[in-house]
Amino acid sequence: MKFIADVMLGKLARWLRMAGQNTLYAKSLPDSKDETILKRAKNDYRVLLTRDLDFHRQTKSQGVNSIYLENEDIPNQLVEISKKCGEKIEIDLTNSRCPVCNNELKKVEKKKIINQVPENVSEQNNDFWKCIKCGKIYWPGSHWESIKEIMEKYKKKLE
Repeated sequence: MKFIADVMLGKLARWLRMAGQNTLYAKSLPDSKDETILKRAKNDYRVLLTRDLDFHRQTKSQGVNSIYLENEDIPNQLVEISKKCGEKIEIDLTNSRCPVCNNELKKVEKKKIINQVPENVSEQNNDFWKCIKCGKIYWPGSHWESIKEIMEKYKKKLE
């Protein structure tokens, strides 16, 4: 399933990308007006994610699939999306997309990126992924624990 997150949902867009979901963020479009977002959702067969009830209604009236999110926090938003789409959301680094630009991440050998990451990072990690477009490098660093905590909250709320 492909999504497009409106301008209020940048953080959610990054989380969905980490979960391997192809998610455009409206602010990354050349123009983030409602009409442009709606047209892109329609042309790309994307589900619009929004916290704007009027925009949600407008989208639905034009035959575009839309999910109105009532919650502001990530775990609850993920629960809403899971329930409305019928899919469980999981973060798996082997399937993640770049949180910055939404492109694929490819696993890379440590020796190929060793000079592109801080020394302490290369000493403490063996697994690295690189975005095929923007070149950003990712690894399961100290932030990984907070990601797991948020996903645990999501799983408990989903039950």
